[in-house]
Amino acid sequence: MAAKTVTIESKDYVFNTLKEAQKYYDAIVKELFDAKLTLTTGQDFDDLKWIYTTYCGYTKHNLGKLNAFEITGFKGVRTVREKGGQYVPTECCVILFSDGSEEEFFTDKAIKEIALKQNPR
Repeated sequence: MAAKTVTIESKDYVFNTLKEAQKYYDAIVKELFDAKLTLTTGQDFDDLKWIYTTYCGYTKHNLGKLNAFEITGFKGVRTVREKGGQYVPTECCVILFSDGSEEEFFTDKAIKEIALKQNPR
């Protein structure tokens, strides 16, 4: 099975593999969590916004919210995620919207969906 490339259009960059892209953005989310920072500007903000909006466009997830409210920031949080039948603590991204609401967002899941759409079989 050939490795799937992932193009992040906000950055105009192509990751050679899905895992490479996931690892890169997981590190950003972990850094946001560890430093207790909220990302509101810059290239990483633009990338995460592009990843989320592209994922939502492909999956039809949360389109009403995206059409009604702006994304104002991203922060890292710890949550529990089911993996292989077990629940494990993990860091994930939280999206901040202009109406004050928040939503958890897993970059690895979104990037996988994007890679599947960019590399159809």
